[in-house]
Amino acid sequence: LFFEMFLIFGTLFLFSFSFCEPSQNNWKLTQATHQIRNYEQEQLLQLCALSDHERFRNYLKYILIPRPVGSRNHKKVQEFITQSLEALGYKVELTTFTQQTVVGQKTFTNIVGTLDPLIPRRLILACHYDSKDFRPNFEFFGATDSAVPCAMLLDIAASLRNVIYNRKSKDLTLQLIFFDGEESFREWSDTDSLYGSRYMVKELEKRPYPEYYSPRSRDLDRIDLFVLLDLIGAKGSTFYYHYPYSVLNAYTVLPETERQLKTSRNCIYDLPTIFHDLMINTFIQDDHLPFLEKGVRILHLIATPFPSEWHTVKDNEDILHFPTIYNILSILRVFTAKYLNVNL
Repeated sequence: LFFEMFLIFGTLFLFSFSFCEPSQNNWKLTQATHQIRNYEQEQLLQLCALSDHERFRNYLKYILIPRPVGSRNHKKVQEFITQSLEALGYKVELTTFTQQTVVGQKTFTNIVGTLDPLIPRRLILACHYDSKDFRPNFEFFGATDSAVPCAMLLDIAASLRNVIYNRKSKDLTLQLIFFDGEESFREWSDTDSLYGSRYMVKELEKRPYPEYYSPRSRDLDRIDLFVLLDLIGAKGSTFYYHYPYSVLNAYTVLPETERQLKTSRNCIYDLPTIFHDLMINTFIQDDHLPFLEKGVRILHLIATPFPSEWHTVKDNEDILHFPTIYNILSILRVFTAKYLNVNL
């Protein structure tokens, strides 16, 4: 009888343990062992066929306006991004906060769009949607900084809309983040910059996940990879592996994908190499930094060297080279599908 009671108790204990633990342990295990898939030629052609240049231009035209924090245009862009994400089936979370800055109190709003928000793991694609305020000297459009990256995020979501649910990795989803307040109001400093990303990291670090579990894991831990896009769109843009803070096995997928698409029929324009198999030792302050400091895996995609028009009146639509933009967009679409293990 004692032995039978022991077996029953042990079975119940194991059952209760497995009931409490699996979602916690399994997603962390699959996160740690995640493999980025590859595609055959036929699958690459299917992803190439999802390109729609007119769709991208339509997204861009509503973002490519002067949009400094607190302006009417800034609110318009915020509403456009929110409505676009909702139309694509993303759950949108707006986080509004007020903070003291070097020019007085400012109100910021981060925009987060998540597909299937109950899924534990996240591949994050991020950009900032505010533009630097150079008034009264000139109106700054910030085409590369960062209207194009934000339009890219929306277009990637739109292009993958009909295939993204066919993911092999069922515990991994796509999250799009549009940060507010990346730009400084005066001279860049640790306190006058990155308002939105610094605030978000603090919030994610405070929240345990799952809520019923314990503080042993937090919302911040759910991030598989944080991919930040910035300064994208000028002719001749080039990208490199940023040592030591970008994740090497994630970055190498990009030059590999570019080579694959160059040999695929009518996939991308015949242009000089954009993503290089070269490492550069750099330290660039951007919205990835607060996440990096908390141990999040980072892929920082920022044109290097910066466009010569950076933070000048010339960073407008005139400097955009759309064949370059479309190539980068195609490569990032394939990268996203590969990382999410989308079945085609």
